[in-house]
Amino acid sequence: MSVKKYLLLIVLISFNKSFSQQKVASFRDNTKHPEEIFKVIDEDNNQATLFFIAENSITATKFDESFQKKEDLQINFGKKELKTILGYSRSGDQYFIYWNGAQKNEIVAQHFDFVTKQTSSKIIPLDTEQEKFVDEFTANNIFYQIKILKGSNLVNVYKFSDGKVSKHVVDCSTFKFLSKTQQRITLYDLIQENNGAAYSTGIANISDETPASIVLGTEKKKSYTKDNQVTFTFDNNKSFTQTLSINLSTFSPSQNFYNTPFVKLEPGENSDSNSLLVNNRLVQLRVKGKVLKISVKDLDDNVIKEFSATPDEEVSFKNSEIIQENGSIASTRILGRTNQLIRKMHYLNAAVSGYYLDDTYYLTIGGVSYEKQDSSVLAGAMVGGLAGALIMHAITSNYSSKNLNSYQNKKIVYIHSLFDKDFNHIQGEYKKLAFDKLRQFVEQNDKLKNHTIFKLNKDLYLFALNSKTNEFDFYKFQE
Repeated sequence: MSVKKYLLLIVLISFNKSFSQQKVASFRDNTKHPEEIFKVIDEDNNQATLFFIAENSITATKFDESFQKKEDLQINFGKKELKTILGYSRSGDQYFIYWNGAQKNEIVAQHFDFVTKQTSSKIIPLDTEQEKFVDEFTANNIFYQIKILKGSNLVNVYKFSDGKVSKHVVDCSTFKFLSKTQQRITLYDLIQENNGAAYSTGIANISDETPASIVLGTEKKKSYTKDNQVTFTFDNNKSFTQTLSINLSTFSPSQNFYNTPFVKLEPGENSDSNSLLVNNRLVQLRVKGKVLKISVKDLDDNVIKEFSATPDEEVSFKNSEIIQENGSIASTRILGRTNQLIRKMHYLNAAVSGYYLDDTYYLTIGGVSYEKQDSSVLAGAMVGGLAGALIMHAITSNYSSKNLNSYQNKKIVYIHSLFDKDFNHIQGEYKKLAFDKLRQFVEQNDKLKNHTIFKLNKDLYLFALNSKTNEFDFYKFQE
């Protein structure tokens, strides 16, 4: 057996040892034939409410803490009335689901009242002709849409609560925004700017529900919500990360610039850079063909730690082999040399993803290819149960399902690294997270359809329809 095959076997064995799931509940309901499933989690009462979306109706089903079905509420709609679920707001047992309506400048709010057992629907008109969409998300059970006045530095924040909307103008005119060529531009132009990377269309929401995939990490424009604040990071320019934060209570903005690690470029050389915000720490990387540099900073721009790697030495801060995936976990090989990691990161799309758990930072560092259309890769994905089953057509706000699906049809090269709360490197084997276990489980179980993923009480859950038993199953994955 070759050394590479032996190392790959060790990786797969260690993965399977840590791989575990528990089916915690099942139920059968022949009246439910969902095309999509949307979820709302009530952390305070340890309950989940799932919205089963059929062709002409939505059924809201509330489950107790043991995932036993408690009650249903249903609302009907016409085929042309609704387009895309955007998000939700909740006040106690009052649930509002927000959709894009049939007309361009309208949102439909569906109300599910679990106190009176009544449902209703209404149209919310919005005058957004001169605006460009920026982002949307639910934070603290309130739904927000963020748009920008075209050609300006004026941000409009729309706050949706209890089926009503309020508009808040955030003026960023006093701030300086720079293009990829370091020219002063408007915030509107910064958001619109495309640097030619594979994943640069729009802003990627990063949630702590599940660790962001390294594919999402390749995005140059990201948003994060934490402590009633949304923060946007822009890595359009390779020399620095620009941030813009908006307080969702006062609607006051703040801005910062963080220099990326310095890399000396010879004539004709270029580099790539990216960043990730995790637990109020900004992890930035810069890579060219012969060097990888990483810096970790607090939000006051103080450097906490710096790391580097070159082709002729072992990566000192890795806790795994150099792994290459070709469309799925099942199609994995081990790369033996550091120069392969650095070179592939440079010529692919460099990224870092991360998660903070129990005073430990779990980082994944690597590069991601453009999406492949190769038939062999597509076939491999279908064998793994990923093709079609995980593609969410109607739900734009289903972060974890998109996160899981993002690996499909990509070549990914990466290492795993562990750090303590002060970003000192931790020696030892990389511990698989619940999301890693869930991803492996889904690939190996193509009978499970209509996947929905949610986090409750620090555990991760998968809800899916078993096409063989025709039952809906809940599976729990623990860290």
